[in-house]
Amino acid sequence: MEQVVRDAIDWEQPFPADEFMERRKKVRAALATAGYDGILMTAPRDFYYLTGHDQIWQYKQHITGLYFETATADFAFFDQASHKALNATTPEIDEVIYYSRGKAQEQADFVANELIRRGLIKGRIAIQTWGYGPHPDLLRSMGAKFEAAGAAVVEDSDVIEDVRLTKSAREVAVMREAGAIAVGAMAAARETMQPGLRETEVDAIICYELMMRGCGHPAIRNMIGSGARSGAHHGPASHRRLRNGDVVHVDFCASLHRYHTNLSRSFAVGEIDQRWHDLMDRSAGCAEAIVNGVQSGDPFSRVQEAADAFIASSGVNREKYEWYIGGYALGIAFPPDWVHRHRPTPREEAPDPAMMPGMVFNFEVQYDVFDGWPGGSGAGWIDSFLMTEDGLEILTECPRTLMAAGR
Repeated sequence: MEQVVRDAIDWEQPFPADEFMERRKKVRAALATAGYDGILMTAPRDFYYLTGHDQIWQYKQHITGLYFETATADFAFFDQASHKALNATTPEIDEVIYYSRGKAQEQADFVANELIRRGLIKGRIAIQTWGYGPHPDLLRSMGAKFEAAGAAVVEDSDVIEDVRLTKSAREVAVMREAGAIAVGAMAAARETMQPGLRETEVDAIICYELMMRGCGHPAIRNMIGSGARSGAHHGPASHRRLRNGDVVHVDFCASLHRYHTNLSRSFAVGEIDQRWHDLMDRSAGCAEAIVNGVQSGDPFSRVQEAADAFIASSGVNREKYEWYIGGYALGIAFPPDWVHRHRPTPREEAPDPAMMPGMVFNFEVQYDVFDGWPGGSGAGWIDSFLMTEDGLEILTECPRTLMAAGR
């Protein structure tokens, strides 16, 4: 460890050492329950959870991560030698297995051989292969070396995410703050929207407000669409200028210490076709219906049931206009993705977890409108919810109707 760098740390860390110790205990218990003697962890949000190691690049030809040993709850971190200063400024990392720049397979072989040499690879080992980097072929090649050394290898990319599903009190405090910052940034964007302003300028205002209020970069690129682009879901800001009569749809994630809350709203620039107001007025009460219809301990699927019942009674033709009405668990975000696998209506095989205090998720009601209504092609809203002992709390509370821009 480069002690001269570590000794120069003079900024407050997001979480104290006790928090990481508790997380390692939780991971150790989960691995023991799953029957794993260790796990090769390369998903940044998972090794961030255990160490606080924060990086901006997930590279398929770069082997960064850690090996966690169940018996001791100790870990061996590995990374390329060009990151010595970065690792030295991560207090929870005391030792690093460094490799030199070179071919990706050579790096993978080096790390695998070193873990074997240290006597860490024994028993039943899990490896993470579902991610953005490194390439799963490299991870499977490391698994093959572990098997040659006598270990049994299982692919499991979800076990740590399951641990992270329920947040600690410190994590909840961070996410509450992120939610408040998101609301403030959205209000600032609304106030500055006016005809002639480019979508990219709205984007800049949001990023400025988020970071000036304490957040880092958004969890993923902000999504902003106006006029015909208002239903261009997942589209980044363009150079289009706002016009009177536009629907403007804004969707972003405030990210504080990588813990993110999702907030989306639609706005009206000037006078706008009344049908847009009617659509949003009918949909606004869905969030309250979720809060009133779901209690601590309920299965996650109950969220979807409460929302579906409200939408069915709203008078909106869901079959015609729905783009997506659903949600997913939130936690630690590393671009290019903020989405965790747990959903009220899972798309892949996943359990239906009980909603315990500390679980955070978003829910969205988003519509496409291709009927030629003047001003746009879609509208909607997204909020982030926290389960507490007393029930659900909305972390991003602000009006869900079609709000007037410039106020």
